[in-house]
Amino acid sequence: VKETGFTNNAATVSETSGAAKPQSEIKFDLVTTGVTTIAHWVLAHKSILDDVPQLRSYLDGRLRYGLRYVEENQLLNGGGTGTDLNGIYTQASSYVAPIVPTAAGNLTKIDIIRLAILQAFLAEYPSNGIVMHPSDWADIELTKTDEGAYLFANPQGGSEPRLWRLPVVETQAMTVDKFLTGAFQLGAQIFDREEANVELSTEDSDNFRKNLVTIRAEERLALAVYRPESFVKGDFSDALAL
Repeated sequence: VKETGFTNNAATVSETSGAAKPQSEIKFDLVTTGVTTIAHWVLAHKSILDDVPQLRSYLDGRLRYGLRYVEENQLLNGGGTGTDLNGIYTQASSYVAPIVPTAAGNLTKIDIIRLAILQAFLAEYPSNGIVMHPSDWADIELTKTDEGAYLFANPQGGSEPRLWRLPVVETQAMTVDKFLTGAFQLGAQIFDREEANVELSTEDSDNFRKNLVTIRAEERLALAVYRPESFVKGDFSDALAL
């Protein structure tokens, strides 16, 4: 079920016996989302499985990484057609500044993220995370004061990427200049129907005759976005131009 409307009529009521209670309205639409398979394979000579154990481990890791990267892109940007997931960014609400801040004439990317967090908060589901491209996060971390000191980054020490009390996730699955914030724990859910696995076969095609082995990695998952309004997306350049 996807929540598409909420009218909150909760109110104080009389303790008198039989007093009517106010009725609220939550509108749901029934939506069907498909289970998507993500997979790929490579060919290798079967001797690597015996002669070079670290290469076997390397191939296993690289194939799993390939699945995770495509999975991340699908969860964010999947178009919802064909075999693609219907991604969170695809369904998210577009950024519209919910207030005009006092320093409206001198906004930065940091300000835009704060306003987007507020927009999601006003949609009833407070944000618990921010997603952006590593280039945009680097630009934010390089922000300096008028005296030339970094605003909140410490080049000599590491710290968890955070902005406005929320964790920041850097991923190349997000396009440069775009951002996403929202209630990732409440507004959406991933269903793992088959966790990532790597399998080998010497019987594929003419592998047996050529001493080859086919190494296949795949996983199956589905994504449900229960409340698209709890996610806010936008372009930094467009938001700063307003």
